[in-house]
Amino acid sequence: MIYKAMQLNIKLYGTLSRSFDEYDHLSGMDITLPEGSSINDLLVYLNILSKRVGMILMNDSPVQKDTQIKNEAQIKILQPIAGG
Repeated sequence: MIYKAMQLNIKLYGTLSRSFDEYDHLSGMDITLPEGSSINDLLVYLNILSKRVGMILMNDSPVQKDTQIKNEAQIKILQPIAGG
């Protein structure tokens, strides 16, 4: 089966990047996913648990986990903010 692929740039904030040995905080990381993938598919691919995610931005706009990803999008995944 042949499928079309999407090129994405992923930026991780907080401690989310610790799971990726060669993650670059300035440029993020580039990945390829099948066309039609959702934000949730991306989280599964990256092995990031939903409870570790506070906000997700696609091209600087907030999105939900069921949002379909656009080709060549920049995805920013932020941890929940906590403090006291």
